[in-house]
Amino acid sequence: MRDTTISTHGGRKRISAVAAALLMGCAFVGSALAQEAMYTAAATMPAPGLYVLRQQGHLFSYGTRPGTNVKRTDVFESMTTLAVGLARDFSLNLDIPAAIKVEHRAGNDSDHDQGIEDLDLMLKWRFFKNDTGGVDTVRAALLAGAKVASGDDSDFSSQSVSPMLGGVITVVRGRHGFNQDLMFVLTTGGDERDNLGGEGPADALRHNTAYLYRIDPAAYTSESVGAWYATIELNGLYETNGDYELRWSPGFMYEGRRWGAEIMAQLPLMHSLDHRPELDFAVGIGVRLLF
Repeated sequence: MRDTTISTHGGRKRISAVAAALLMGCAFVGSALAQEAMYTAAATMPAPGLYVLRQQGHLFSYGTRPGTNVKRTDVFESMTTLAVGLARDFSLNLDIPAAIKVEHRAGNDSDHDQGIEDLDLMLKWRFFKNDTGGVDTVRAALLAGAKVASGDDSDFSSQSVSPMLGGVITVVRGRHGFNQDLMFVLTTGGDERDNLGGEGPADALRHNTAYLYRIDPAAYTSESVGAWYATIELNGLYETNGDYELRWSPGFMYEGRRWGAEIMAQLPLMHSLDHRPELDFAVGIGVRLLF
């Protein structure tokens, strides 16, 4: 390519190199705008015909279950999520959670169970998008779907279909990213005996807030291949039986052009619970692949 030059104060700069750097930086930014924390949705989605496969592993540890002799419950969960770009501003998400539950009872007795929990099928419609230059953007999306029985005959499946409706907004300003989601679940099944948060017969309202800070790079260049983020989330769940719980979740995340990785912890912040056990702690790891 022939170089084009300009003169400034007697000096000469090759703008072809600058243009190439800017184009490569923009291409990288366009592929890395997901900025989706582990427990909070984002108003981003794969382009039409592309797929994002996300695999997460979680350990949740809960305290005493009210009205029983269960002293601690540990849940090992494997969450597989597939996001498919359907058309411009539309995507479809499928969550498949498999879990192992261990209940520790008084007298050093324990009970093990495993199965596939209800599936989450969600359509995302991004109805607002305002990219103001560089990485800066404001996006909003409507979420509509259902919790669908997995067909597992264990206690993990509610054997019902529960509609869900919500929304999410994403704001990115330089090195700072914000996500806020809200989701209402109209429960048609569930068993309070197995409820650890949202699995009981009560309707549920979830709200999640995430802040992401890009640690590195400070600014994208033609040599940027990925970005490191520190993340912090507030995760809330209100159930119409009066139970409410708020957790906070610190973590780290890496996002590249074709893959990403994340690690999180989750701790109780405040709660008012009468029908289910309190969370003691949780940890999670995950990877994301773009096809």
